[in-house]
Order: sequence, then C-alpha cells, then structure tokens
Amino acid sequence: MGFAELIEHLQSLPESKQAEVFDFVEFLVQKNREKPHNGKTLADSSLAKFIKNPLLVDEFTPLSREEANAR
Repeated sequence: MGFAELIEHLQSLPESKQAEVFDFVEFLVQKNREKPHNGKTLADSSLAKFIKNPLLVDEFTPLSREEANAR
C-alpha cells in the first residue's frame, strides 16, 4: 500500500476512526523513540548462555528424530 492509497483509506473513514488511527500512529512513534536500538543481538543476551551451554542432566539421552516421530 502506497502513501496515496493510505490517505484515501483514511479519508474514507469517519472522523472518530481517523482520530483512532492518528492516536495509534502517535503511540507507535513514541514506542519507537523509547527503545533505541543499542546494537545488541540475541547472541549478546543472557539467553545466549543457555543456547550455547544447555543444561546437562545425568544419564539423559535425547530421542533421535525417528524415536520422537514414532511417539
């Protein structure tokens, strides 16, 4: 959807609905300002240590794909 088509759709809405759309756009703009991208990725997160080093359980053997699909 292009800008012109978006404007057409907005103009076809009643004023109360247009106001809702504008409020939502303001919300999105504000939300985007509050969370600037700090350059961190999932690899930099605290979750990464669990992905890289999963918890080990003694005497546990994961199922093979065939075993898992047979159940």
